[in-house]
Amino acid sequence: MNDAPRSNSFVRSNQFIAVLVAGFFTAWLIACGNYSKHSVAANRFAIEVQPIALDPDDPKRVEFDRLRLLGAFQLHGNSFRFGGFSGLSIGADGRLYAVSDRGFWLSARAHLHPGGRLLNLTDSQIRPILTPSGARVEKLFTDAEALARAPDGSFIVGFEHVHRLWRYAAPPETLSSSATPVPLPAEVSKARANGGLEAVSVRPDGKIFAIAEGLENPDGSFKAWLIDGEQSEQLSYTASAGFRASDAVALGNGDVLVLERQHQLPVRFSARLTRVKARDIKAGAKLEGEEILRLEPPLKTDNFEGVAVMETRDGTMIFLVSDDNYFFFQRTLLLQFLLPEPPKNSD
Repeated sequence: MNDAPRSNSFVRSNQFIAVLVAGFFTAWLIACGNYSKHSVAANRFAIEVQPIALDPDDPKRVEFDRLRLLGAFQLHGNSFRFGGFSGLSIGADGRLYAVSDRGFWLSARAHLHPGGRLLNLTDSQIRPILTPSGARVEKLFTDAEALARAPDGSFIVGFEHVHRLWRYAAPPETLSSSATPVPLPAEVSKARANGGLEAVSVRPDGKIFAIAEGLENPDGSFKAWLIDGEQSEQLSYTASAGFRASDAVALGNGDVLVLERQHQLPVRFSARLTRVKARDIKAGAKLEGEEILRLEPPLKTDNFEGVAVMETRDGTMIFLVSDDNYFFFQRTLLLQFLLPEPPKNSD
């Protein structure tokens, strides 16, 4: 007699979840379907840059491990396409670029204080990422998870679900550029749908250094590759226990910063940033970076998936962006740090 009420409750719960999922999916279809690449109103929008305290217990704190905090911000965009940013870069034109889970480019002009702190983001544009044929990406092809700037100013975008790397033209043609496919090692196809190349960087010599988020070796490390045209060499990367690589960026001296993130239920995120020396990145190497930053509660954290750098005479400026997954209970955070010492040649 007691089984019936529990069964009915279970059915109602499943129905409620199904309605929520259907509503979310419908909103996603509307957001994607209403886009017109010829609509200026659809392309341009405003971003509110709201300062926040990274350490709520000590709002004036600026020293975080090896880095100095320049600014912490929550971003709000007045466009339903805004959010889901999983890759971040600074273009050769000095603009901030990002890619999203729904297959959009974001580009904005960053205004900095003379001391380096971000003041505002203006002239913001959001446009669909294009395929090699010039059509907008659709369905399983939308999930852009990595963005890396190459020495020639072009961008490499890494995608999951349908695992691939596509190259796009340098600014100012980036947002209207069709993709050029980059050859991938065959083993990448073995990665699960959401475990592909989330951490992608391009070294000063033009070689792509990429780490798979979910393709593990027997020793618990993650498969990684150096990709040079049609040729590739395999190596591995060991993340901290419970963490996975979510992005990477190369410095001018060849060192690579690797962003790792950890998600613990229900909604607890941690992140760490490590530095891998250029001399260690070679075929067959087992890499493990030196930690230079760790972010975990009670600090203001979220799902950090993008890292970008700007090298200055004062040191290396580092930006981190979080992917809100288009969920109301997550946020788009942008953190700005300085690694005070200019990177030394590690070769």
